[in-house]
Amino acid sequence: MSNLSVTMLGTGSPKPNLERSGPAQVITIVDMPILVDCGEGTVRQLMSAGYSPADIEYLCFTHLHSDHVFGYAHFLLGGWSLGRNKLTVIGPKGTKRFHQKVLEMFEEDIAYRTGDLGIPSDGLTDVNIIELEDEGGSVISGTPANITTIPVIHNVKTFAFRFEVDSKSIVISGDTAPIDSLVEFAKEADILIQDAAINSSSIGTNSQDENLKNIWSKLQLEHCTPAQAAEIASKAGVKKMVMTHFLPSANEEKVSQEASAIFKGEVIVGEDLQRISVAE
Repeated sequence: MSNLSVTMLGTGSPKPNLERSGPAQVITIVDMPILVDCGEGTVRQLMSAGYSPADIEYLCFTHLHSDHVFGYAHFLLGGWSLGRNKLTVIGPKGTKRFHQKVLEMFEEDIAYRTGDLGIPSDGLTDVNIIELEDEGGSVISGTPANITTIPVIHNVKTFAFRFEVDSKSIVISGDTAPIDSLVEFAKEADILIQDAAINSSSIGTNSQDENLKNIWSKLQLEHCTPAQAAEIASKAGVKKMVMTHFLPSANEEKVSQEASAIFKGEVIVGEDLQRISVAE
């Protein structure tokens, strides 16, 4: 079994979708799982994939948009209730405030569990929050991997993450429009997990609704098409590209065709609960 793999927990978008949960994935390094983003349904998806939320001691947020954080309260309190007693959360500036707001929102609940029930608060009220510098850089987190980040192009501060161990690597693009620095950052990665939200089968592409067309044009400044994702993967020389962040109307066959026309490595249209390993 490979020492480095990714499980796509959620490959969806802000729009609710029965087929795709909110954005989230687990990078597994040897036996250590690291959660990246925590969209709606993450706890259930973790358990469906064979992971206990209690075993996740590291969580990285690419950014703090709602679809990437909806599952955090359930993960935080649910994992703690299952026995997790330490947690490190890494994310952009604002992560500390967001975490504190979650604690405040459930203040009475937490007081009951730690007070009346006597459950130790370790792993809940003492979470280690690491806020990334705006220019990115190395993440010191005590994991077996070398974890680095760079900022990408989105409408809030957003980071790509690279996980590297024993010359093997997985890169997660975060939500982003095309950017040259991501090509260099993903250079020769074994797996690139790439935002490909803007595809020709998605609602809005051919809409006659002026408001929808306006929204769609703005989204194209913040996300990638499958073709743009493939161009990044091709220029970076990665081995596999996994596309994600799909709207409910996405046509998987068209997405694959658009990407495969440009990237000649392995093209994967991400699916929930799909596990992809780095070849030894």
